Amino acid sequence: MANPALNDFVARARQLRKRDVLDRAAIEALTALECAGVDAMLLKGPALARRLYADGEIRGYSDIDLLIPRQRVALARDVLAKLGYVSAEEVFGIDDVAGIQHSETWSRPGEGSGPVMIDLHWRLDGCDAPDDLAWEALAARHGSIELRGAEAAALGDDGLALHVALHAAQHGPGDLKAIGDLARAVERWPPDLWRRAAQLAEAVQGVPAFAAGLRLLPDGARIASELGLPPTPELDWKIRNRDARPRGTFHIGAFADAHGLRQRANVLRRSLFPTRRWIGWEFPWAAEGKARLALAYACHILRAPLWAARAGRYLARARRASERG
Repeated sequence: MANPALNDFVARARQLRKRDVLDRAAIEALTALECAGVDAMLLKGPALARRLYADGEIRGYSDIDLLIPRQRVALARDVLAKLGYVSAEEVFGIDDVAGIQHSETWSRPGEGSGPVMIDLHWRLDGCDAPDDLAWEALAARHGSIELRGAEAAALGDDGLALHVALHAAQHGPGDLKAIGDLARAVERWPPDLWRRAAQLAEAVQGVPAFAAGLRLLPDGARIASELGLPPTPELDWKIRNRDARPRGTFHIGAFADAHGLRQRANVLRRSLFPTRRWIGWEFPWAAEGKARLALAYACHILRAPLWAARAGRYLARARRASERG
């Protein structure tokens, strides 16, 4: 017979063990980055666990999120590689055709609790300010937390409040952890903190995503109203229908937003002819010879019109939602 109390105890023990492994990895990475001249700040994970959750509450996390300046990404990649991490983007041959990528995942074998993963961010999802300006705004109001006896740089309280709302907007109402963080934040953090978070959202050009994230909960919607945040009907629709978003949506958006024939041709080329490694993951049989590789590319190209049609319909529905207000 199952014992719920025992199961809960085991689950909590596993979470604590995983957190310990990740906390050590975070300090190791932050120290190595600092030695290489790369500024970095913790996002979510340990920072939220310490600043948002009460004593006795455990917020598990499965990776470490670090924010760095965009111009230091190449150097940070070298640091992580020397620490034994491998880029998932390289393994899977991912090409950011639509220009939406804001982070990349690095991993290495763990110590019996699964792989250790670090998400390297150069901007926050939902923020449209140039990467260097966004970094300056967030770094100017950074804070710190105690992590395994060391001081680790992290987002300030207003940055954390901003990020909690942005993260909820990014992942939508189906992400229970993101919504749980948001629920605790709107309940426990004072109005003045949300006011400062709104000011920071304006500085990083993330007000629409900040507002839409807050509105995923009734109490968050009340805060958004009190702050006078603008309506975001199209974004609200996309967030609540993110699970219905078809493949190719971001590619269609990138093609529509491209400036000039050359940029559009580049988006089209990279969409129709992705990296060989990506094709290999999409069609495992493509690795069995040049003929099969060519066939895999043909299959990918032939299904592109269907993806484009579905993506076009999705985006049209989002626009209609915006028109209805």
